[in-house]
Amino acid sequence: MRVSPLSGWRLTARWVSAAGAVVCIVFTIAASLSAQAPPTDSPRFDVASVKPHRANDDVMFALQFHEGGRFTSTGSLRMLIRTAYGVQEHQLVGGPDWAERDLYDIAARAEGSPSPDTMRRMLRALLAERFLLRVRTENREMPIYALVVKEQARMNATIADCDALTAGARRGPPPAAPAPGERPSCGIWFGPGRLAAGGLTMTALATNLSLWVDRVVTDRTGLSGAYDLELRWRPDRLPQTPTPLSTSDTFTVGGVDADAPDLFTALEEQLGLKLDAQRGPGEVFVVERAGRPTPD
Repeated sequence: MRVSPLSGWRLTARWVSAAGAVVCIVFTIAASLSAQAPPTDSPRFDVASVKPHRANDDVMFALQFHEGGRFTSTGSLRMLIRTAYGVQEHQLVGGPDWAERDLYDIAARAEGSPSPDTMRRMLRALLAERFLLRVRTENREMPIYALVVKEQARMNATIADCDALTAGARRGPPPAAPAPGERPSCGIWFGPGRLAAGGLTMTALATNLSLWVDRVVTDRTGLSGAYDLELRWRPDRLPQTPTPLSTSDTFTVGGVDADAPDLFTALEEQLGLKLDAQRGPGEVFVVERAGRPTPD
């Protein structure tokens, strides 16, 4: 498996049904993108096919931005919205019931080698054209978690120059992958019950943690810079939204350690951090309009 720096350009996510196993690898979440109707001059895929997913296929979710401008996915409209706008399930409000229930296979292609940000804008334009999608953003008072230092943080400041590694990866081949189970020097492995990261900011950690607690997590640690850390816990469930990734590979997570602590306890015991329940402003994305696409 190849591990890319935190700002690597490829985006991939896979959740595939398998006997007793979950297949996934999760990299740091990008900043949320403004939710609105794409402008008329927004970049678009040159060709795109949208079809209902075959009922006899056991793939529950698959999404990938490939090199060379190709995009493929199997999933619901809500999953596609979350990917296109960089939002999480608890931030998405409204929409018809079928937007979560019905699955679609999409294959699209753009000329050249557009970046993931450009391809996400292309996906927004595709959703507006084929699903008649329109969304808007609102700020609402809601339950949140503040990520704070409990007593003393138990993390090491990153020594590696992740900016230099990122620049190098853009000019040439990606850095070699660490041995199985090792923490990447610059990057993050994130799956059910485990997080291993190098060069991770507390803002990025807070954003990733929100996947597992169904609330916005805000960084209020007061810690600047980047850190190397590992976290193991017993997840109560799988997250409801994919995280934008920066590699096309997958990481197989087998059985979860039943003796591991829950996430809240693990944060306190292993990292010296705490999730403090509060109320605060949070951005939500409201689906104003959506329609089933005509298959092609």
